[in-house]
Amino acid sequence: MEKRKDVRQLIIDAAEKFNNKTAFIYNDVEYSFTQLKNDSFKLANGLLNLGLRKGDKIAIYLPNCIEYGYSYYAIYSTGLVVIPIDFFLTDNEIISIANHCELKAIITTENVKFDLKELKNAIPSLEHIITIEKNPNYLYFWDLINNSTNELDDQGIEISMPSSIFYTSGVTGKPKGALWNYEHIHLGAEQMKEMGSYEKLLNIVKLDDTERSVGAIPFSHSAGLFYFTIAIKYGMSTVIMPRFAPFELVKLIKKWGATNIFMAPAMFYAVLTLKEIENYTLDTLIWATVFGAPSSPDLMMKFAKLCPNAVVLNGYGLTEVVPPLTVSSPQNVKGFSYIVSNITLKLVDSHDKEVKKGEIGEIITKGKSVFCGYYNEPQLNEQVLKDGWFYTGDLGYFDNDNTLYIIGKSKDTIKVGGELVWASEIEEVILRYPGIREAAAVGVPDPLRGEVVKCYVSPADSTQLNKNELMDYLRKNLAKFKLPKDIIILDDLPKTGPGKINKAALKELG
Repeated sequence: MEKRKDVRQLIIDAAEKFNNKTAFIYNDVEYSFTQLKNDSFKLANGLLNLGLRKGDKIAIYLPNCIEYGYSYYAIYSTGLVVIPIDFFLTDNEIISIANHCELKAIITTENVKFDLKELKNAIPSLEHIITIEKNPNYLYFWDLINNSTNELDDQGIEISMPSSIFYTSGVTGKPKGALWNYEHIHLGAEQMKEMGSYEKLLNIVKLDDTERSVGAIPFSHSAGLFYFTIAIKYGMSTVIMPRFAPFELVKLIKKWGATNIFMAPAMFYAVLTLKEIENYTLDTLIWATVFGAPSSPDLMMKFAKLCPNAVVLNGYGLTEVVPPLTVSSPQNVKGFSYIVSNITLKLVDSHDKEVKKGEIGEIITKGKSVFCGYYNEPQLNEQVLKDGWFYTGDLGYFDNDNTLYIIGKSKDTIKVGGELVWASEIEEVILRYPGIREAAAVGVPDPLRGEVVKCYVSPADSTQLNKNELMDYLRKNLAKFKLPKDIIILDDLPKTGPGKINKAALKELG
């Protein structure tokens, strides 16, 4: 079996093959594959010169930027373990995560809402703070690059070594970090490439040097890493968005001729509710994929009208099993027709018995794309990893054609007076109502029925929602027991990660 090339070698190969072609575009500056190699290897040597060694934990706490990409490449070329931290997390959440993993260094920016010196005092293991701006109190990111050589020796990295910890919770709950090894960081790009070999997608999803994406997903997310691995494996270029803004995304797609986009559902919804959107046609897009939370097929088809030359796809994935796991066919975006070869997937009941076609069960997966477990959480791992199978907590069913349909998370079911209600079903109905940008249904305690449905919605720009009219619409489209007891209208719904609605935060609102 041929030995897998490590990130360092892939960077070398990409620089030789693609040379001065554009790898990334950031703030209208184009960065070539040759420049990417030189700066990334200089940074890698700079980190080694600080005394950082294999297995040491180093965080990246930045908005999307070119420095983020260089940091990923440098860390993965040296055998360090990267901790990508969502840039919206607070200092207390960062401290909680850092102490949980014994963080050695952090690459960050002065433009934060807290004192970096206080961060250092609160994290005993933290030795180095590296900022992308020059400040005498901290190590300067670009000095590490400018004062180092671009020749990097092979660091002898084994694929079984830990590479990344993606934290899914901060101080609001005990930090929970999904641990990946050095093979996992390759699999997402490879699985996306494999998607393109699916017979119904042939010659559509190419992922080569003729393609260009817009990096709208936060780079701290596991899917945000894809832009960097796809670049060095296949030559695709990416326009970096510092922070997602729907109108800016539309302008970047037009300006740079992007051929593809992959985002979370809320990002697509935000684009569709722009007042100016009817003036645009995203005709350079060849394909667009929704990844992450279950999404409304109706809204996906609305997005398809915006990009007449593109195939719009639905994808399913989660950080604990390197995404994407599955993808829809262009003809049926509600279901998932193709499952990647790196995993086995089945549905089981509460007794771990595989369910029949048409029956709802929990999705469990097995294979090399399954993560190594939650870092330093043996009890939690016993609950979710059994005999090599990862229990996702997501519920779904297979139809007679072996197409998978996902109906939501097991914790997203609401039991109303003994009747089971799926939050995703209610949300999809609400999202069809004109002027709704986001919707979330949650279960709240009720003395008579155990639980009842409560909905939170946010309106599209300048839309005035009438709760009574919305409720009248729901009465016509939902069974009585599924109707929300109350509807709360908020300007924006709270989020975790790249556009996922934070239902725990909604429940705390009351």
